[in-house]
Amino acid sequence: MKPRFTPKSRLRLAAVAALLLPAALTASPALAHDALSSTAPARDSVLTTAPETVSLTLTQPPTDSASLNLSVITVTDGAGATVSDGSVSVEGPTLSTKTAPGSPGTYTVQWRAVSSDGHPIEGTYTFTVQTPATATTPAPAVSATVSVPAATPSTAPQGTDSAVPPAPRPNDDNAPLAVGIAFGLLAAAAGVTWWLRRRKAGPGA
Repeated sequence: MKPRFTPKSRLRLAAVAALLLPAALTASPALAHDALSSTAPARDSVLTTAPETVSLTLTQPPTDSASLNLSVITVTDGAGATVSDGSVSVEGPTLSTKTAPGSPGTYTVQWRAVSSDGHPIEGTYTFTVQTPATATTPAPAVSATVSVPAATPSTAPQGTDSAVPPAPRPNDDNAPLAVGIAFGLLAAAAGVTWWLRRRKAGPGA
């Protein structure tokens, strides 16, 4: 036989339900903690220069100043050295920390914050910093060409004048004397010839 609810019992159940319903509604958001919504640099991103700031954005901002003081962001570079300055600033749901340049490689971000429901939340993610390709500056080429002095045109020896200079003209100052001697010799020869013929002819010729 099914139990039968009297009007009085029904009123009691309604009152209990009215008391439990607000508690159930407030408990549902508390069970869903805030989560990491986005990061800068983005998770698993590849950069050519190290960032100056690392930021985390939650789905809800922390509830009070005490929660802000519990926020931590630690950034290590490719060599494992800490490059974050240790201080965290909060603007709404975004938490940020400044970083110094570090070694290239995989950067690791470890963070911890307090959810809006008062519960601590934390996580880890990475991004990569690569050194930009260095442009290779070609070294100045060493010229293998041997500098050869330009050949100067050979100066041909100036030709000497091969013409024989004309012989000096004979001195004609003694010409009359020479002519006189020649005539004298001819006259002497003629006289001798005449004398020889006359001798051969004999006396009386």
